[in-house]
Amino acid sequence: MAALRPPRAGLGLLRGLCSGAALGPMDRRETWDRFYARRDGATTHFDWFFSYEAVSGLLLRALETPSPALAPIRVLDVGCGTSDLGLGLYRDCPCPVHVCCVDRSPVAIGALRQLLRAAPPPQHPLSQLRLGIADGTALGATRGGRAGSIFHLVLDKGTCDALLRCPRGPGRAERLLGECLRVLRPGGCLLQFSDEDPDARIPFLEWAGGAGSVTVQEVGGHYYAYALRKPGSEGPAAEAPGVQGPCLEQPGDEGGGTGLAGPRWSC
Repeated sequence: MAALRPPRAGLGLLRGLCSGAALGPMDRRETWDRFYARRDGATTHFDWFFSYEAVSGLLLRALETPSPALAPIRVLDVGCGTSDLGLGLYRDCPCPVHVCCVDRSPVAIGALRQLLRAAPPPQHPLSQLRLGIADGTALGATRGGRAGSIFHLVLDKGTCDALLRCPRGPGRAERLLGECLRVLRPGGCLLQFSDEDPDARIPFLEWAGGAGSVTVQEVGGHYYAYALRKPGSEGPAAEAPGVQGPCLEQPGDEGGGTGLAGPRWSC
């Protein structure tokens, strides 16, 4: 595997914080709890690298495949923080989409829940947007046990980057990648947004991903979208038998799935 390059200076807040001096160990939940607690009461979403608008066309094109019998397309945003990525897909996708945003920081999920109270209605009446507390390196606890292969698209914007910049990073980033691929349906796609050059990230994805082809395109001038498709031929929106329906809260709900008490989630 090619050596991972250090981040290029001056391109985004995440790279400035990755030294650890300003933020702390980026693979620890407490670091992110402190970060989002300092933003307590914020009235805007906080996005690493770029906002949803910068990649909205790319994301919506990824969901264009027709759904049989209007079966919902399931999307997981892993390590969501308070990003507007999930909200944008929920709001703009013309076909039914179930978006699940998860983060290991209960403070981040609580802040995102507050921001979503005024969320606009979705373009499609069957679309859903739900929140959950989960560690992307161990997407384990659901009502039916371990999270199964239920998602058509998994989004990672900066989560893998944060892990790779920590002392234990490569191992944890490998586990994150493995979990993202595990919860994908056959033929589903993992889409990573990163500032890391392709000559470093592609070998890592090919090595840690085990199988499947990696494609890349530049977005926003300084960033990259890496797509890794899970081998298989299942249609991107065919319903998997035995998958239980969503149980996390939607914008405006009180209590329920994200009670900020544990890692349980299900989408």
